[in-house]
Amino acid sequence: MNRKKLFFLSRILVLFFMVSYVVDKVVYYGIRQMESSVYTGQSVGKFNQYLSIKDSLDFIVFGSSRANHHINPSLISENGYNMGMDGQKIAFSATLCKLLPKREQTILFHIDPENAVDDLYMAEDLSSLKSMYYKNKIVQKEMNKYKKLNPLQQIYWCISYNGILFGIIKNYLKPNYNYTTYNGYDPLQVNNSSNRNVLKLDKKEIQVGCKKKGYTLNPIYKAYLTDLKEFSKKNKKQLIFFTSPKLFDNCKEDNLFLRKEMKKMNLIYKDFSDVLLSSTSDLSNWKDATHLSKKGAENFTNYVARTVFGPNVK
Repeated sequence: MNRKKLFFLSRILVLFFMVSYVVDKVVYYGIRQMESSVYTGQSVGKFNQYLSIKDSLDFIVFGSSRANHHINPSLISENGYNMGMDGQKIAFSATLCKLLPKREQTILFHIDPENAVDDLYMAEDLSSLKSMYYKNKIVQKEMNKYKKLNPLQQIYWCISYNGILFGIIKNYLKPNYNYTTYNGYDPLQVNNSSNRNVLKLDKKEIQVGCKKKGYTLNPIYKAYLTDLKEFSKKNKKQLIFFTSPKLFDNCKEDNLFLRKEMKKMNLIYKDFSDVLLSSTSDLSNWKDATHLSKKGAENFTNYVARTVFGPNVK
């Protein structure tokens, strides 16, 4: 290739980059304008609702699906919200927690022992916050800290909406529910005939014990636990960690290890993994081996309300 052709090709590439860069920003702000009015669904709607009400809340639940589907905040506080999201772990929830204002609030934060001692955990769940990267400095700081930003997203901002754009458009055109009456809690409906089949686990699977000997707290979990402790102290929060019930938990060593670690860090931790096991014969309490049905969740929330917050929780 001669020099003239190389120069021409370079000009084409530069022109393409400039045009694509400008188009990307125009499209990005168009999508952002649309999604800012979306308050339903887990694409961005739940984030937006949380951001709009977080400063006025008295009680907030954070965690994975085992928080989202298990705690009805209305049974504990008249001004509560469940910010649990399916598939998320400590980095995601802790980052959202750090967005709360400096005022008295009670935080119920879900944590699973097996995740806390998982050596392979690298804060992958922060990637679920990519749509907030250019909208919030705290989110941006956390994602940069653990390098969870797609490098191309620094140039092409529309990547922020990869995988969630359809959900945004769908909820923009037709909201799933009335968000003004939604408290973030998503109960799991079951019927007695169908969930019996779900709970028929292989005997070998049920009998599996601890997968390893000796435990250490994942360093990212430890760092976030420290962050949450300091954040709560500085911002007048009552911070309570908890673990939801499981139908089968044949390894208790990680539970005992986490209890000791939480005690060392002077953190309040309630291990409820065995709660409701006395009623395992009543399968209507369970959706599957790790998730409660709506009935089970209401029973569990009432138990938490009585044992953690006392008779006058509201």
